[in-house]
Amino acid sequence: MKVLESTIEGVRLYGMDSPEFEPALLELVGRAPLPLLRPAVPYSVIIENNSDRPVALLGIRFDMTAQKGKQVSVVHYADSLRNPEKADFRPGTKRFICAEPAYTSLVIRGEVVPNTRGRMNLDNLKRMLHIKASLDCAAFDDGRFLGPDSQNALARFARERESELALLEQVRQIAAEPIATIEALLFEAVQDSADRGRRTASRKLIEGLEAGGRDELMARINAYRCRIALSR
Repeated sequence: MKVLESTIEGVRLYGMDSPEFEPALLELVGRAPLPLLRPAVPYSVIIENNSDRPVALLGIRFDMTAQKGKQVSVVHYADSLRNPEKADFRPGTKRFICAEPAYTSLVIRGEVVPNTRGRMNLDNLKRMLHIKASLDCAAFDDGRFLGPDSQNALARFARERESELALLEQVRQIAAEPIATIEALLFEAVQDSADRGRRTASRKLIEGLEAGGRDELMARINAYRCRIALSR
């Protein structure tokens, strides 16, 4: 697997061909779990935060060439933008990321066995003719967004944030009306296949309404955490 050099200052990306990869892997997982990860290592990278701020969003892109030359691309995102103060990718820390997310979870969550689907997907990776990994985007806990952003995550997150805020305001405006009126708005929003932001916010508010009626609904609105605003 070829690993492209990061274009984001302060955030490094390297693969198993780098002399730093093996020591970093041992630092992250220790020797005991290492045999479990070995099959996934050729399709994995280490990302290192050498900046002076926590990273609250990562997007790692894998470009693959399958049999008969078919091109496949995927970006794996790790996102703590709703609670950037809890972002654990702090300065000086490293992360292991595999093209098959089940093996990333083994390290991040301390799991001991990859799931069956993860093992099957790893077999698919072994059949790829070429794989290229790159850092597609990153955002710091202050909202600064960097990177080529091939999937337009910056614009998508902004749209979702606006939709969530708009729905919260809609519900505030009708908060004194009959519960049935509020339910109608929320159930319409949760079925909006074109607007992920409205679906996300409405699920949270429906849970509050069902758990504690109008009072809990308003508590959920007041406590709601959107992703922080991002900008280049």
